[in-house]
Amino acid sequence: MVRFVLVPDRTLMSKYRNVPLGDFLGCVPAKFVPPHIFYFLCKIEPPLPDGRARVAPYGLRKVEAALVKGGIPKKHVVVAHPDCVHYFIDEDTQIVGIHTMDPLGLGPVSMMFTVGHKYISYDELEFKKLIIRINLIRKRRGLRFKIVVGGPGAWQLEYRKGEMKRLGIDHVIIGETEHVIVSLFESIARGDAPEIIHVKTWPKVEEIPTIINPSIKGLVEIMRGCGRGCRWCLPNLRTARYMPEEKIIEEILLNLKHGETHAWIHSEDVFLYKVEDKINLFPNREAVVNLFKEISKLKKCGLKYFNPTHSSIAPVVADPEMIRQLTETIWSVSGKGKWIGIQPGLETGSPKLIKMHMPNKPKPFSAEEWQDIAVGATCIFNENYWFPAYTLIVGMPGETEDDAWMTVEMLARMEYEIPRRVGKEKAHFVTAPLAFVPLAALKGQKFWDADKELTEARFAVIYRAWRIILKEVYKSLYSLVEQPPHIKLLVNLVSWLGSSLILRRLEKYGKRRGFNVEKVLAIRP
Repeated sequence: MVRFVLVPDRTLMSKYRNVPLGDFLGCVPAKFVPPHIFYFLCKIEPPLPDGRARVAPYGLRKVEAALVKGGIPKKHVVVAHPDCVHYFIDEDTQIVGIHTMDPLGLGPVSMMFTVGHKYISYDELEFKKLIIRINLIRKRRGLRFKIVVGGPGAWQLEYRKGEMKRLGIDHVIIGETEHVIVSLFESIARGDAPEIIHVKTWPKVEEIPTIINPSIKGLVEIMRGCGRGCRWCLPNLRTARYMPEEKIIEEILLNLKHGETHAWIHSEDVFLYKVEDKINLFPNREAVVNLFKEISKLKKCGLKYFNPTHSSIAPVVADPEMIRQLTETIWSVSGKGKWIGIQPGLETGSPKLIKMHMPNKPKPFSAEEWQDIAVGATCIFNENYWFPAYTLIVGMPGETEDDAWMTVEMLARMEYEIPRRVGKEKAHFVTAPLAFVPLAALKGQKFWDADKELTEARFAVIYRAWRIILKEVYKSLYSLVEQPPHIKLLVNLVSWLGSSLILRRLEKYGKRRGFNVEKVLAIRP
């Protein structure tokens, strides 16, 4: 008897062969990436013998733990492998809960890759395949369970409610749920819950349970929320809360016990962990470094490597010594010289847009210094063996041609100044262009249409960013992919061909639209 069956789609169950930024491969258009190539890269491990998932997305593990902590017996809650969800659904099942990141392909990466949703991404394809399977199970077996969707991408189903109806989804839950999930599920099971459920409160730290089964990639969170207040960012709608060290260590130990030897240290901005300076947002070096030192002690328990997920860049320039100490701490586990990945947001090179949409992002510096911060932070990262994978946002409200050209100029500065300052071999970064998606305080704005609203300056941002990516694929990917040699060669071949194809298609598209590609390439600092 399983009352609550939880399941993610396949794109959220893959380690993508440990390819850096491989998690974004689900955003590519299915029309242009053959299935045999995608599913080679999107390999997922088999289920446990009983059909459960050995590892699962961290958010789903939190829901599982919250249900059990809230009094639901463990035998009534299952996180199923997506290939085996049918094993657990029967007449006793009340809810099948689906965890999603990008169900309709409306996320910033997908909207860029699919040219404003002109094509279908693998994220959308796999989500819909899973929903269709679950609906067929319900129909063929004559069952009455509810299909409930939650997770970071649930907002897309509210945005396109007609698609929600067409797919047979009964309820969508938006928001953090650990403190209310039991009452929500009981309400849904009784049939007295609304179709769209907005959870407008946040759980306190003590209400957020420790996971009871392992998370994919050994991911654990150290904080929620951020505090910088970027107007387009959903996490900024949430109050910042810091997980105590003992909770973080407990979750890493649980993952180690189940064979996950790497730990991803997740936050919206690792350098804001336990920040005390709420005005200038100067990092709390002692708290961040001490946390990393506590994690490093788990080497004796089998930990082989750990790295943070996301950060901002202003704290790097404000406190370079913090980065040096963090590098030494991570190397005490992984070994000296191993590169450390991090995902910060550059977003734009325009001080005007920084002031308009993210005035706290440069703190403790000013918006006018943003380009200098970008160059300086990358140099400090590289000098300490950190490899930043930056994001850029194209088509933000209020963006003009001048704003976009300023972003191109920033990229040119980074391309030419950073290798001169740190050396060509040590200079590493990529810049991923994302389409503006109306979220958070900008929810009332419209999506940026990559096909209809592309100007020469915006094309220049996208083209210049992809050229940087292609350079790094050629230069670094082989050494960064952790796979047997024959798999590394295949991964590199696919990545080289894919990146080259994207760049060639961009060149042809730009010329067809009358954009001056040579002008883009000629821009230098």
